[in-house]
Amino acid sequence: MSEGERVVRGAKPPLEVVIDFVRSSVGAKVIMAVTGLALWGFVIGHLVGNLQIFQGPEPLNAYGEMLHSLGHGAGLWVVRAALLAIVLSHIFFGLRLAAMNRAARGPVGYRTKQSLRTNTAAMTMAVSGIVILAFIVFHLFHFTIGGITELPPLDEKGRTDVFLMVFQAFKTPWIVVVYVVGQTLLLSHLTHGTVSLWQSLGLHHPVWTPALRVAGRALGVSIFAGNIGIPLAIFFFWK
Repeated sequence: MSEGERVVRGAKPPLEVVIDFVRSSVGAKVIMAVTGLALWGFVIGHLVGNLQIFQGPEPLNAYGEMLHSLGHGAGLWVVRAALLAIVLSHIFFGLRLAAMNRAARGPVGYRTKQSLRTNTAAMTMAVSGIVILAFIVFHLFHFTIGGITELPPLDEKGRTDVFLMVFQAFKTPWIVVVYVVGQTLLLSHLTHGTVSLWQSLGLHHPVWTPALRVAGRALGVSIFAGNIGIPLAIFFFWK
C-alpha cells in the first residue's frame, strides 16, 4: 500500500499505532498492569528465596551462590537491570496517568467526588511507588553493592556468607525500621493496585473482581508478614 493510499484509507504505520497506544491513557494503564504483574512475580520469588534464612546458613548461602553464578556472574545483573527498568516504567506511566487524570478533570466546576477520589488514589500510588524505588536502591546498596554496612567475609566453603550479612544487618535498629517502613508501603501499593491491574487488562467482572480483590489483599498481607518476619525475628528473638 502506497503512502497516499494509507492516508486515504486512514491507516497508520504500525510504529505510529504503537506510539499512539503508549501515549494514551489506555496504553498507560495496560503497561502499568503488565509491569505490575511482573513485579508481583518478583516479590513472591524474592520472598520465597529469602525465607530460606529460617533453615540456617547452608541453604541461604547456597541460594546466594546459585544466584551469583547465573550466566557466569552476569545473569543476576541482567535480572537486576530488567527489574529496575520495569520499576521505572511502572512509576513513569503511573505519574503520566495521574497527570492525565488531572488534565481530564477540566475546570474546577467540573470536578466531581469520583474524579477527585480517583486522582487522589493515582497520586498516592505514584508517590508510594517513588518511595519504594528509593527503598529498592537502598536495598541494593545494603546487600549487594555495599556502602551502608560492611559486606561479610566468606563462609567455610568460600561463598559469600549471606546468612551472616542478613543476621548482622537486622541486629541494627534503624535498618530494621527502614525495612518495616519499606514493606508497609509495598503492602499498601500491592493491595491498592490489584483491582485496577485486572481492570486494566480487561478482566473486570461483577463476580470475579471482588474475589480477586480479596485474594490480592490476602496475598499482599502474606508477603508483608513474610518480609517483616525476617528482620523482626532476627532483631527480637535470634541470639
